[in-house]
Amino acid sequence: MAKKNKKAAAVQKPVVTEVAGVKSDLALAALVNEITTPNDTVLKSIGGRYDEYTALLRDDQVKAAFGQRLDAMVAKEIIVEPGGTSPADKKAAEFIKAQLEAINFDAACRKMAHAQFYGYSVAEILWAFDGMQVGIDAIKVRKFDRFRFDGAGRLRLITKTSPKGEFMPDRKFWVSTVETDNDDDPYGLGLAHFLYWPVYLKRNGLRFWAVALEKFGMPTAIGKHHPGASENDVANLLSLLSAIHGQAAVTVPEGQEIKLLEAMRSSGGDHKEFVAYLDAMIAKVIVGQTSTTDSGSWRGTANVHKDVRDEIIKADTDLLCGSFNNGPIRWLTEWNFPGAKPPRVWRVLDDNEDLDNRVKRDKTIYEMGFDPDVEYINSTYGGTWTKRTTPTTVNAPESPQFAERNPDTIDRAIEDELADWQPMMDPVLQPIFDLVEEAASFEEISARLPEIYGDMDVATATDKLQKLTFAVEVATRAGAELDGDD
Repeated sequence: MAKKNKKAAAVQKPVVTEVAGVKSDLALAALVNEITTPNDTVLKSIGGRYDEYTALLRDDQVKAAFGQRLDAMVAKEIIVEPGGTSPADKKAAEFIKAQLEAINFDAACRKMAHAQFYGYSVAEILWAFDGMQVGIDAIKVRKFDRFRFDGAGRLRLITKTSPKGEFMPDRKFWVSTVETDNDDDPYGLGLAHFLYWPVYLKRNGLRFWAVALEKFGMPTAIGKHHPGASENDVANLLSLLSAIHGQAAVTVPEGQEIKLLEAMRSSGGDHKEFVAYLDAMIAKVIVGQTSTTDSGSWRGTANVHKDVRDEIIKADTDLLCGSFNNGPIRWLTEWNFPGAKPPRVWRVLDDNEDLDNRVKRDKTIYEMGFDPDVEYINSTYGGTWTKRTTPTTVNAPESPQFAERNPDTIDRAIEDELADWQPMMDPVLQPIFDLVEEAASFEEISARLPEIYGDMDVATATDKLQKLTFAVEVATRAGAELDGDD
């Protein structure tokens, strides 16, 4: 027993220090204080030239698909929510919201989102101090390739006077890096890595397609010369043919014949199909599918593809907002509101509910006996609505021969019975109300209605109906006797 207690007391404590960091990496240990290079194999194959990646954005499909991805992200509403419930937390959130409203934050986010393309992006925060608080004067997104990282992950600025890079001050730059399969590469791996070869093949495919169109569209010019013609005469003839027909020209001695076997259009494949295939590949790399960049997709498939694109946009937003929350937002909170929990900046990505479905649902609830208030109508459907006044209906005078007998007594009886009718019906209707709130469509309501019949509490209503039936029968007979009928 004592041995077991000793073993329990000797449980090893957790190791809180970093063990497998950069210093333990044989390839990076010597570069802790030196500039590192990206691990992007495609970038290495083109000599580390980021301008080749930038040239990819000139492709029409890349421009359209990536622009769609950026526009969809910045189109979402920005939300700033407090990091906690204390007054300081709420004040910090109000301060951050005012800071973002004072600058063109969407434009900065759109530029910083190019980290998804290149792997990383860098923005300089221009701070402003009014004597009491530190604020954001502007966010300047810089050319990312001017910056490098050393082995310790510190940001450096490459200049003519400092080719190894100058150390950048802390809490000055907002850096966003696309996640890779490890945390040791601060440069990330952007879409350009995966787009380089498809775009390269597409460009060459278009060039060969243009040559093929020229070959099939125009015949080759042939000029004949005498067998004893000098080289100068042959050159002059070829020059003349080239001036007439571009480069598709040949010269042959007179009396000799040259035949060219014209290739069939299908022998080398369809250029249009090849380019379309590469366009589809590019679209899949950028937005995960093709239907939101091309027309002609079936509606059901297009909806699924839109969901895929929305998931990608959500990931972009989470990455960008996460880096902003962990950087500038945290710094501003610690400077201006010590002890407060940093606010959270994010974007609303859920699409608004289809108003047609909302109208149908509200109409169903209205027909069940419930009136929406004006505040709900204005907040749901926008604008300023007022309840329409129902015109008073003037009843036509009743004929004396059909005048009701003792109407006041009957009206009072009906009002007395209706006074407690609603509480009795609540247990009956409550399962239906719950179903309407939970269901996502009218089809689901119709399908699940039979399931909830057993949950309706009709005992009280049944008892009341039996008593009312008996009372009506008694009252009817009593009235008949008073009139002398039967």
